[in-house]
Formats: sequence, structure tokens, C-alpha cells
Amino acid sequence: MKNFSIIFFITLGFFLILNILIVFTWPIYSKFKSDNHNYSIEQKKLLNLSDDNLIILKNETWKNYDKFSFKPFIGHTETNRKGKFVNFSEQNGRKINRPSQCVRNVHLYGGSTTFGYNVTDDQTIGQQLQNLFDDKTCVFNHGRAYFYSKQENNLFINHLENQKKIDYAIFLDGVNERCGGYVYDSYLNQSFNLLTEKPYKMWKEGFKNFLLTLPLTQFINSIFGSSRFVNNDLSVLKIDSCNSKIELSKLFKERLLVRKGICENNNIDCHTFLQPMPGVHGIQIEKLLSKKGQIDFQKKYKLLSEVKGLIDLGYIFNKEEILSYIDDVHYSPRSNYLIASAIFQIIENNE
Repeated sequence: MKNFSIIFFITLGFFLILNILIVFTWPIYSKFKSDNHNYSIEQKKLLNLSDDNLIILKNETWKNYDKFSFKPFIGHTETNRKGKFVNFSEQNGRKINRPSQCVRNVHLYGGSTTFGYNVTDDQTIGQQLQNLFDDKTCVFNHGRAYFYSKQENNLFINHLENQKKIDYAIFLDGVNERCGGYVYDSYLNQSFNLLTEKPYKMWKEGFKNFLLTLPLTQFINSIFGSSRFVNNDLSVLKIDSCNSKIELSKLFKERLLVRKGICENNNIDCHTFLQPMPGVHGIQIEKLLSKKGQIDFQKKYKLLSEVKGLIDLGYIFNKEEILSYIDDVHYSPRSNYLIASAIFQIIENNE
């Protein structure tokens, strides 16, 4: 028994020391990583930034990645950001240099491709669309990482309830479309269960979270990538396992019908675009997108392109001879311009 006690306390002491060591050394490692960038030569050419500015862009884009705020009815949302290249506010979305007075307002909704991950404020779809309009039109970019049609609809409704003036609502969908749920929903559910548990049983739920948040646990997870507080087990490419075995295309169609009703009832001109998808459209750095990822995107595009009422943008990369994507999914500045131009033409033709 004495030997067991000695072994137990030595093990416990070692465990505590290891956790404390990680707490003090991990920030040093993070600081080292933040002083460098990993953009390839091809990516540097697309972004046209110096190495110093690429480091700033990388940190401003990814430092708060998977560090979101919670908003009722839409789930997660981007945190407010202020930087040289990446700026965002919950009220107005990703920064766009707009005219001070506008006759009409164009609001963009979509995922991280709409937000403009890995590009600067002035290289986003929103800013490039703003550049195409005259000084009587204001563009607002409400793209959020991981967002899909259901979340976009809810954000759109929130904006209408808050009396935002919206003349055109533009939705860029496809890449993130999924059955349901949102990033971190299972963890939020755990927290809710903790709050509603009987007082003498709360420690059970709390203890599980405590173990998961230990520095040693998260350090191991950062290496092996399992059970992390990142994106749950939700795959945006999971299209064959929707609830009640309903096809993703049917769910998407229902969400678009809801969107159409909201737009018509509020006299708003709405357009949903099926966005170009990696592995399907344009040219890509092949090593950044796995073969399985390509196949999954091909399946998803085929399924969603069958839904009526969409404007398919896959064609805009047909004549491109340069890279269409800055990474595995997000668009290059040139691609953002092409998408903005297509949206501009649709709006102008409807005037």
C-alpha cells in the first residue's frame, strides 16, 4: 500500500508539473509561429504582399480562427477584429470602404469564402463589388466562417428585425452546405446540460469538461487532432447522412423556398448563387486539397446544382489560366473579382 501511495503521488506530481510546463512554454511556441508565415511562392504571387505583410495577414486571418462568439438563432459568429488587413464588426460585417450616403444597400451572406479568409479587406468579394458600383450604392459583407444557407437565413431575419435597410440580398452558397447544426453546437449543448442538471450531479458534467481543457490534453489534441474544441465532428462534406435520410438537395431546396418567401414578403430583391467549388472549378494547388476532398466536392456540386432557383457561377473560371484558390477552399483576389463582377451584372440587369 505504501509503494502504491508513493507511485500515485509521484505520478500526480509529474502530471501537474507537465501541465504547468505546457502552460508556460506553449505561448512561446505560439509566438514563434506568429513571427513567420507559411504561404508558398504561388500564394505570395496571388496576394502580392511583402513577407512582413504576409505575416500580418496570416495572424489577422487565423489567430482568431475557431475563436467565435455565440449569437442566439445563428449559433457562432466571427469575433470583432481590428487590424491592418482584416477588420470585422458584428454590426457591419467585414470592412468595406463605402460611400457615406447611399440610395440602395446590397448585403452579402455566405461562409468564409464570402468573408474572405486569406485575403485582405480590399481583396474580398464585398470590396471588389463595391468598387464596381457608383457612389449611390453601399455593399455590406456578412460572410462568416462555416456559415451555410440555414444560418444565413437566420442572420438575414435578424437583420430585418433590426430594421436594416436591405434592397438586395446576395447569398453565396454551396461549399458549406450541410444537413444541420453549426460549429460547436454539441459543446454548447453540453454547457446547457450542465446548467440544467440537478445540483448534486453537476460535477459529473463539469469534470468531463475539466479533463478535456487540461493543457496536457489539448497539447496532445493539437498534435493528433482528436476530441478538440474545433468544429465538433461536423463535416461540411457530409451529404449522405442527413436526418430522416432526406437528401441534402431537398433540404437546400426547402431553405431556398423559405428565403424566397422572406424576400418577397419584405420586397427585397434576393439572389442565391451556387459558388465555384474546389476540385470542380478552376485551377488549384493540388497538394492543398486531398483526392477525397475533390471527390466529395464533386458529389456535393452535382447534388446542389440540380436545385432550381440558383445562379450557377461555376462557369466563371472556365477561361482562367492562373490559380483560382489561395488555399484549399478560399478564393484568390482575382477569383473574388470575377465573382463580384458576376453579381454586379445580375443586379445591374435587374435595374
